[in-house]
Amino acid sequence: MSLQNAWYFSQNSFNDTKFKSVTNNQFVLVSQHPYASKKNPQDIGVTLTLQVVKDTADYGVDKKTGMKRDNNVLNTFDVTVLNGVQHLDAQKGDVIRLGAMIVEKTFIIGFDLILRYKDVQVIKRAK
Repeated sequence: MSLQNAWYFSQNSFNDTKFKSVTNNQFVLVSQHPYASKKNPQDIGVTLTLQVVKDTADYGVDKKTGMKRDNNVLNTFDVTVLNGVQHLDAQKGDVIRLGAMIVEKTFIIGFDLILRYKDVQVIKRAK
């Protein structure tokens, strides 16, 4: 499942600053797997599936139903970290904070977000 309200953060580009602000830039790691670009072999990293745990944005009211739009809490999305490392020292449930976005390698195709970052911070969960 992707973010329900991706339009709120995107126009022609993804508003990373706004996204990090309303989510407090804290996401739960769901899974990770190695990434290597077929088009650009130097783009090596790890793709993370993250879950949104906080979303303070007001997405307004649906014009058709008149009901308030739901937020992105508990939705998942993917990001790719292009830092040359194909595995993070992180486990499911750890908190991930996104670093600097690579704007020139981030795309919006229809409603699909292809988000690329230079790095992330891992906050280990308490055991």
